[in-house]
Amino acid sequence: MAGEEPLWRQRRRQDWAALQREVFDLIVIGGGITGAGIAWQAALGGLATLLVEARDWAGGTSSRSSKLVHGGLRYLPHGEVRLVREVGHEREVLERLWPHLVRPLPFLIPVYRRRGMPLWALGAGVWLYDRLTGVEPAHRRRMLGPEGVLALEGGLAAQDLTGGVSYFEARTDDARLVYTVVEAARAAGAVALSRVRARRLDLTPKGGTVELEDAETGDAVTVRVRAAVNASGPWTGEVDPEGTQVALGRGCHLVFPHARLPLRHAVALPAPDGGNTFAVPRGQVTYIGTTDRLYTGDPELPDVPDEDVRYLFTVARASFPAAELSPRDLLAVYAGVRPLVAQAGKADTRELSRQRSIEVRGDGLISVRGGKLTGFRSVAADTLRLLARGGLGPKPERGFEGVDGFDPKRATADLVRDFPAAGAAAAEIVGRHGQSAGEVLRYAASRPGGFDRVAPGVSLLWGEVDYLAEREDVFTLPDLLIRRTAVLWFGGLSEPSELLRPVAERVAPILGWSPQEVSAQVQACRREAHLDRLEELRRLAI
Repeated sequence: MAGEEPLWRQRRRQDWAALQREVFDLIVIGGGITGAGIAWQAALGGLATLLVEARDWAGGTSSRSSKLVHGGLRYLPHGEVRLVREVGHEREVLERLWPHLVRPLPFLIPVYRRRGMPLWALGAGVWLYDRLTGVEPAHRRRMLGPEGVLALEGGLAAQDLTGGVSYFEARTDDARLVYTVVEAARAAGAVALSRVRARRLDLTPKGGTVELEDAETGDAVTVRVRAAVNASGPWTGEVDPEGTQVALGRGCHLVFPHARLPLRHAVALPAPDGGNTFAVPRGQVTYIGTTDRLYTGDPELPDVPDEDVRYLFTVARASFPAAELSPRDLLAVYAGVRPLVAQAGKADTRELSRQRSIEVRGDGLISVRGGKLTGFRSVAADTLRLLARGGLGPKPERGFEGVDGFDPKRATADLVRDFPAAGAAAAEIVGRHGQSAGEVLRYAASRPGGFDRVAPGVSLLWGEVDYLAEREDVFTLPDLLIRRTAVLWFGGLSEPSELLRPVAERVAPILGWSPQEVSAQVQACRREAHLDRLEELRRLAI
């Protein structure tokens, strides 16, 4: 394939060339889950839609979350009933639309004497939560005594345990969910370009122009639009410096081998400061997070400070004393920032509402601040209602779902039968690609060593690596190994750095990378995956 242009580059070149010729009803700036969702819903509604992202799809907040699609139980104590009802409903919708990406996850909340909410109050809260969110009977909460809690997760601390509650949430791959929504927007007719920056907006309430710059080549183009939405998350203030500002809360996560913390449920961990901390099983790993502290640095690559690592170890060791977790057990660390609506007099991010804010500037720019991964469709609906007031409403004959039902288990069984060489990796490929999994494996069958694993025990095949580089907007090695596959964080690799150069050299002929560029990509991936920081933290005395 050396010398040939990847298919995604061919599409990108054609889309870029068309920008000057077209007038778009809507430009959406920001390719996280909020921007992708707005573009998808707008395109389904018949609007000529352009989505641009300055970095990679999900390159900010939307690839560094706790990976939970939850019903918002933790917002009940703050009285945010509307938010709980909304995200609970949306979780059920997302499970139906993309069952390979949004999967039910059994959850356990242990309750300890003199720590956190008493058992009776928690039970009442979960009862209300079940009814607000319309949880199906099989997934409703169960009240447990101490013995019942330990029967589910025997590694939990038993001292002062008074009981607990089990119920269901959902887990997702956040970055793949974003990419899936971007592809859904494209299928509905949207033009979607990553690595394109919005440099200058010249707007009126009836439309205007936006100057765009290709971040890779420096080429610029001015696009005519009828409306613009700013959904750039942590960078919202750069696009709209005049509006309400966002406060950034940094959240850090630690990843351990599942064998060191073999959970069957996600577990809410009581923290001494009342923070929302969870231990979540995911295949070969269990990850623990999150912290929630005000962050004022660069949102593109927030660091993982010793203070946050010590905090998470303190919480984890108190909850799972027999595991005797050590920094030497760490497989990965990652950090992200969540954009919250700033409020005067509140410097603690845990005091800030998780509700979204949608503002319309005098020149017509709509800026979306805050919001949740789970509720992105609702944000899109609210945004489209604002556009409709300005005369840019969706066509009523178009629906807003547009995704057929899909059975991941049946699809996996079919692929194992049709591609026996893929083996157990077929399930992971279905989990990443859904209805396109068969296409991925057919492509892999045409590639040298296509069904070989990139590393022992890792459900990523060399043929899938080639497919991703050929089809999925892969500019960089972190695009591929962090956002398209998450293998560096969740692949269970004891030494993830050993995978970087072999993968970079494998995709170099597809992406046109020179030996020098291969080395540069390896170093960039080390930085973005915090691999040097991981080595430091493994030596940290805690």
